[in-house]
Amino acid sequence: MIICEKKTPRRLCEAVEEFASRDAGKMARRPFNRFVPIVTSWWLVPSPELPFYRHGKIYFDWGDRDHSTIAGGFYLEKGLAPEVAAVYNSKKGRALIMDDRWEWPDFLRRCASGETATMLQDTVRQSGLELELHARGGYVDDPNLFDPYNDKLKRDHFIFRLHDDGTLEYRSAQRDAMVLKIFNRVKNLRDFAAAAAKLQEDHFLWFNLFVAAKFGVCPEELPVGAEVWPAERIWNDFLRHFQPWLR
Repeated sequence: MIICEKKTPRRLCEAVEEFASRDAGKMARRPFNRFVPIVTSWWLVPSPELPFYRHGKIYFDWGDRDHSTIAGGFYLEKGLAPEVAAVYNSKKGRALIMDDRWEWPDFLRRCASGETATMLQDTVRQSGLELELHARGGYVDDPNLFDPYNDKLKRDHFIFRLHDDGTLEYRSAQRDAMVLKIFNRVKNLRDFAAAAAKLQEDHFLWFNLFVAAKFGVCPEELPVGAEVWPAERIWNDFLRHFQPWLR
């Protein structure tokens, strides 16, 4: 496994921000849990606005329970459909409703055209990294109580390994909500595009996509022959592939 120079998602996010802001425009750092910033996961968002659901963004999280790896990559959300806007008419509820400014509809159009598959396959091939595709989703019952970033919500979570020929190798699934059953049949990026389009029919479904690589946390003493990627290389060779989607 490739090792990064940093020991926490926060530190890696801070280091990558310099290069992401240089190439993609000013990026804002946002914590998952602002009360424990040192150990929580972090986003790099191409806007200072809050909330930032509508944007494509870079995300850094722990890659395992032992905190021995950091997962970093592209993060995107499907919000609630405009058809249910009348039901979610509070300020908090309105923030959950998708409109033309959201990146998700553009992502679906790129999926339909094959552009998404081409870009992801090129990213695997050119970076040389092992990538995972995470598909996670659940229902929104009460917008006044709903927090998309509450890790205790009942959700389904599928993890696939992404290969450079477009195949998706099943790794694991957590089926707490039983709302993403369509992903049981996903075998490649073409299947994924069809499943993502089908999600549009479920107006109350909140969905997260995370395309990630894992990097080993830098130890006190590097193993002999260890390959270490500084933040600039993680951006240049991996994360910069997602630059067109950071908006």
